[in-house]
Amino acid sequence: MVRRLLAFSAALLFAVSVPAEVLQTAASSGTPEKSAASSVTVSDQDNGKDIDLASNQTLVVKLPSNPSTGYKWTVEGDPTPLKLQKDSYRRNTKSSAMGAPGVQVFQFSAGSSGMANLKLNYHRSFEYNQPPAKTFTLRVNVR
Repeated sequence: MVRRLLAFSAALLFAVSVPAEVLQTAASSGTPEKSAASSVTVSDQDNGKDIDLASNQTLVVKLPSNPSTGYKWTVEGDPTPLKLQKDSYRRNTKSSAMGAPGVQVFQFSAGSSGMANLKLNYHRSFEYNQPPAKTFTLRVNVR
């Protein structure tokens, strides 16, 4: 019990001491962000847009999420030629409150050329026959 409390305290201290800039999402200026790492980053501000992606680039989608409420973003259907590589969650470091929202991050690789209709749904997995609380769509032209 004492070990768990010490481990939790150490983790909490580390989480509070990490600068917010390290885990903060990039600000969107209305156009997807392109970095030297050969990736294109989009956020909820890019919902419904069309983007171009080279076949050797990675698409990173960052969406606000709060899994402590039971809600989570999921990929609907098959977004071929995009392939989901990683799905992760990053807590908001600006708030130390339990249950504070964060950002869910999806990384897709573009293996071949083609048009992808990417659709993500924000819903509770245990609520059947309910429409998603939010949807995110993106048309991706992989060249």
